[in-house]
Amino acid sequence: MLNIDNLSPDAKSRYKKILKKRKDNPDALSFLKQLDTTDNCIFLTGKAGTGKSTLIKDIIEFCTDISKPPLALWSTGISALNIWWQTVHSFFALWIENVYFKDIQHYLNNKKNRQYKLKKKKVKTLMNVPFVIIDEISMLNSSTIDCINFLMSYNIAKQSKDPSLAKKSFWGKPVIFVWDVFQLPPVSNPAWKQKFADKYESERFFDSLTFKNKLDYDIIELKKNYRQEHDEFFWAILDAIRNEDISDFHLSIINKQLWDVDWDAILLSTHRNKVDTVNNKKLFELEWEEYLYHWETQWKFPEGMKKADDILRLKKWAKVMMITNDMSARRINWSMWFIKGLWEDFIDVEIWNDIVSVLPEVRYNKEVTITDKWIVQEDILWTYSQFPLKLAYSITIHKSQWMTFDTCTLDLYGTFTWWQAYTALSRSRTLAWIKLLTKIERRHLFFHPAIKKFIQEHMT
Repeated sequence: MLNIDNLSPDAKSRYKKILKKRKDNPDALSFLKQLDTTDNCIFLTGKAGTGKSTLIKDIIEFCTDISKPPLALWSTGISALNIWWQTVHSFFALWIENVYFKDIQHYLNNKKNRQYKLKKKKVKTLMNVPFVIIDEISMLNSSTIDCINFLMSYNIAKQSKDPSLAKKSFWGKPVIFVWDVFQLPPVSNPAWKQKFADKYESERFFDSLTFKNKLDYDIIELKKNYRQEHDEFFWAILDAIRNEDISDFHLSIINKQLWDVDWDAILLSTHRNKVDTVNNKKLFELEWEEYLYHWETQWKFPEGMKKADDILRLKKWAKVMMITNDMSARRINWSMWFIKGLWEDFIDVEIWNDIVSVLPEVRYNKEVTITDKWIVQEDILWTYSQFPLKLAYSITIHKSQWMTFDTCTLDLYGTFTWWQAYTALSRSRTLAWIKLLTKIERRHLFFHPAIKKFIQEHMT
């Protein structure tokens, strides 16, 4: 993909820095080596806290610096709002998720219908990039994967006037799929099940026809633990859960965290209504005046891509979470602080024992294209302006999947999907700073048989 030997001395030097950064991580080095020497698709996986996101971000920055930027796509709108990232659905015009890839052909044959038809500049981008990254692939269902495969192969074959290319998965373009095997699945969709029950074994991406029938790919699993590296016993317990080898002793150790003590740590809960109730209750308990900040938008900004609330309710001393990065202002995404002052045009937040004025931020949904001369072009589809803050007394477990906490409280009552309890537990660096509101039982740690089958067939 990268052919490092053909790059400039400066680019080689930058690449060596990435290698040096991971000199004690053989799996990450193996991934980087394959990225340099092979054109195969790569499945990059790893348990929570093994550094997948950091590794991918380093590669994107490196490739961008050497003028070979990849096409980086996310499955979720919130994550895709980072610079350079787009959602899969936005790029491939898959606005209706429940579509079968064979049905797309009918739309493409209709000259009057523009649905699912990629613009020429998008097709050129697919042809020009060295590889494609699809992160958090676990959140894409099997029918969507087949649609992506079909649209890439069809459009590039048509643009290059080589029909044989349409028979190759992803047009033969190297694709890096990033996923935690133990990640939560996409939210269950009854309409999808009704439409596709006779076509797919499950909604999971690995049950797509693309993965089952055609695709050749290499699997690299990151194993080095960064998140719980200072609590090896906790890591061993998490590993026992992952391996379905959890013992009564392990459960007894976890349930020692069942405290009847009120402490000021973020609450991870199973349902959004629980989260809203806790945040609103905590805000109500503050004696200060309440301020309301309304969103501003241009064009129709999709609900699923909004990071901030449409109406942000805040009071002085409210606990808030940063939802964007701004290193110049020492603001770190997902870090938690307190409101010190509320004004019409800015909000004062105490950060690192200093007062920082936070301004509204405009979030963009961009259509990124790359020309034949490696020039990056961006077209803004929608904008959304709001203060980059959220109340931080509670969040859902689904929303917490990409976060790490020093302290947290877990409410696992009403666990409704496999691996929810594990995801909540694995957000913490150490078991000592987890508080449980409800006892964890074996039924909270159930394991999806499709995941077990995938691991047995591909990762053992």
